[in-house]
Amino acid sequence: MISPNLPLILSLILITSTPINQTPPATNDPPTPPDSQPAEERKPGGTRGSCEKTDQPFTPLLPLTNGEFSGYTLSGYPTLWFYIPYQTSSLESGKFTIEDEQQNTIYRQEFSLPQTPGLIQISLPKTAPPLAPNQRYTWKLMLYCTSSGSSMRDRVWHQGWVKRLDNQDLETQIQQAALSQQIDLLIEHNLWYDLPQDISPLRRLPSTWETLLKSMGLEDLPRDAIAGDVEAID
Repeated sequence: MISPNLPLILSLILITSTPINQTPPATNDPPTPPDSQPAEERKPGGTRGSCEKTDQPFTPLLPLTNGEFSGYTLSGYPTLWFYIPYQTSSLESGKFTIEDEQQNTIYRQEFSLPQTPGLIQISLPKTAPPLAPNQRYTWKLMLYCTSSGSSMRDRVWHQGWVKRLDNQDLETQIQQAALSQQIDLLIEHNLWYDLPQDISPLRRLPSTWETLLKSMGLEDLPRDAIAGDVEAID
């Protein structure tokens, strides 16, 4: 089990502006992306705490199908994005975990969020074990809301799964493509966890960005441009 003190690669960017219902393929060719479900289906699990009192729900930057967030990656160290709509005054902390198929925790980190809401980016750090090819992993992001006097902390969360594909030809094709073509390939192959760690260049490609959001059912994601940092909690 990995120590909770490992560094967490996190950043916050608020940008302009759903799993896969098929059985994961036995070949290197993932299925065609499914139709995404509307934003109202993206409500987080958890208690009815102050964290939920927002117009835009806390949501992963992923498509949603049949109530599940899922997708593929070509990387041993994938990147996950989440839209966090809450002010720091309504949050105590957050926790991210990822487990293998045997429910062994390969990474876990608690963190505090910045003052402003937006998108947080979480990348599995190189100090953690890489995801093994052709294995499925479960992730969970939990947010602890500011207590309203209850003995138990209010909390909201989302969870989903990620599977690493072993396809060097596709990886090379994506690396050699222009950014807009990269996004098209990621959408085509359900590589939702391979979005860039810096999404801001996509804002300079409005059509590409809108295509990405539409493929995830997130056309209404807020468009403010805010940046900030989160801090890992030892």
